[in-house]
Amino acid sequence: MMKHVLSVAATVFASAFAVYPACADTISLRADIWPPYNATPSSDKPGYIVEIATEIWNAEGHQVDYSTIPWERAISEARTGNVDCILGALPDEVPDFVFHSLPLGYDQSTFYTRAVNHWTYHSPTQLNDIRLGVIGGYSYDQGAVDEHIATAIREGTPGSQVQLMKGDNALEKNLQKLLSGRIDVIVGSATVVDYTIATLGMDGTVRPAGNIGVADKLYIACSPATPTQSKTYTRQLDEGIQRLRKSGRLTEILQRYGLQDWSTETSLKP
Repeated sequence: MMKHVLSVAATVFASAFAVYPACADTISLRADIWPPYNATPSSDKPGYIVEIATEIWNAEGHQVDYSTIPWERAISEARTGNVDCILGALPDEVPDFVFHSLPLGYDQSTFYTRAVNHWTYHSPTQLNDIRLGVIGGYSYDQGAVDEHIATAIREGTPGSQVQLMKGDNALEKNLQKLLSGRIDVIVGSATVVDYTIATLGMDGTVRPAGNIGVADKLYIACSPATPTQSKTYTRQLDEGIQRLRKSGRLTEILQRYGLQDWSTETSLKP
């Protein structure tokens, strides 16, 4: 990934004097593509959480093996210990996993529709009257919206109220379905949807149509199958986030994605 020369020099200098653990690991980090949190591996912008985790763990002497797989598979592989950590998780989503304490951003579930559509979300009962596009394995509120989605998928038929998309680029495909009129509304993380709309040049064609509850804190969650190792990795994340924030490096990383430090976004905090 490309970095400012000064930042590279600072990282090299810090690494030269870092006290590495006796055993350096290769940490497998998995998630489905969810920019700006995580994006295409080995690209100039692999995602700001990927960049943060890589800098922190590299300073501890570890290497990061980041790649993308479907979210449901990422959870399953990490739960059994085949993967070390997953990226962009919520504590309620995988309560058995090991989490660090300091969040890596906020996730606000938000509905979106075409700019010409005046539909706005106020109550789960409204979902009975629309065709909703969702992504497989995602939780949106741990409540009435998730229940509506689960019921519709369980009882659904082609063209039903809830249409499920899986795999890489699921959000992009849902946005395309939305603009073509095959679905009426999509739901997703506001940060992710807004970033994807801007990247795809869809500004002005899609609009936010109401939030679900309050914003949730996002984390890297590590495997419950290897608790001692996972606690080490998450402790290193907490220490590293503080270090990057204090040095100003966190701000540098976020600015590459057009974002600011979530600790200053008081309007998003529960």
